[in-house]
Amino acid sequence: MRFRRGSIGLAVLFVAVTASAAAEPGSVHGSVALDLDGATLADVGPVVVFLERLDATPLSDAGHGPIEVRQSGAQFVPRFLALSVGDTVDMPNKDAIYHNVFSYSKPNDFDLGLYPAGDSRSVTFRHAGVVKIHCSIHESMSGTIFVAPSRYFDVVSASGSFEIRGVEPGNYRLRSWCERLPDTQRAIAVKPGRATQVEIRIGTDAP
Repeated sequence: MRFRRGSIGLAVLFVAVTASAAAEPGSVHGSVALDLDGATLADVGPVVVFLERLDATPLSDAGHGPIEVRQSGAQFVPRFLALSVGDTVDMPNKDAIYHNVFSYSKPNDFDLGLYPAGDSRSVTFRHAGVVKIHCSIHESMSGTIFVAPSRYFDVVSASGSFEIRGVEPGNYRLRSWCERLPDTQRAIAVKPGRATQVEIRIGTDAP
């Protein structure tokens, strides 16, 4: 009887430990290299890498902290921003003049209307994709917002490195986006508690 109870206890402990290990998130680390003679990442502009789930399992949404695109010096600051579906961006007017922020990029199109210095308005992005923002008063003002399908994304550094942490284990499609380069994609598997290393090559001869 004691042996049987001990066996049951060990079995329960094993299941608990196994379940805990299976739930431990993994990560994706890597680098981006260009197969373009004489071109650097600084030349081609921001590159974003992001994950899409290959199966129908929904991804949990941890959300992000406050995100802001200021209107300052008759420019959008920053001019490029990456975020995920469901994120809200505050757009305060730091200038001493009126601005009207809008976008025609469907299905994330919006128009915040005309508002003065010191005022702020916000927009929540419900769909993945690229959003071009403008000011109806100042033609020279423009910016780009990349909306990733989930929180699993990173903007590639000037050296080409990227890191996506806290990824739920599973099968994913790793994709890259750059406004001036072809998109890339590949299937990867993220294991519990492990880092998946990936090298992305972009260019005319890249897969």
